[in-house]
Amino acid sequence: MFLRVPNAQEPGAEYRLKAAFLHRIPEFVTWPPSSLERRDTFELCVANPTPFGMALSELTAGDSLNGRVFTIREVDLSESFDSCQVLFIGGPMDGEVRAYIQRVQALPVLTVGESAAFLEEGGIIRLRIVEDRVGFEVSLTSARRAGLQFSSQMLRLALHVKDSP
Repeated sequence: MFLRVPNAQEPGAEYRLKAAFLHRIPEFVTWPPSSLERRDTFELCVANPTPFGMALSELTAGDSLNGRVFTIREVDLSESFDSCQVLFIGGPMDGEVRAYIQRVQALPVLTVGESAAFLEEGGIIRLRIVEDRVGFEVSLTSARRAGLQFSSQMLRLALHVKDSP
């Protein structure tokens, strides 16, 4: 899944495309049924500070996935992540990014980040800009730990799939 960045130098263009990716990627992921029981919303969480501005909220406004309305929630480390289905953690790999990953590793939460070491630190999807496009890499090991499965269609589009038993 590649999305072209219209002008890589244009402020915000990269994150508008990454917001579109976050909005669409859940269509290709299967969560454990118990994690979605009794839910009427599908929560996309973004670690503060959000790089998306209003782009993610605008893209998901009025939209739903399997009958669950998308909601956007900005979070920090002091909050609970139990209601998040997706957690975007932006910025370079540092102690705070590692702390977010550690907090949700045992939960059925799709972690998405952008730092070079994101997958090695336990993240599930790393977004990258390659030739003015947004591409992604996947860690199947981390996905399995979270109880998540990806469609084969999505895995074929990945730049790299990391899998270790």
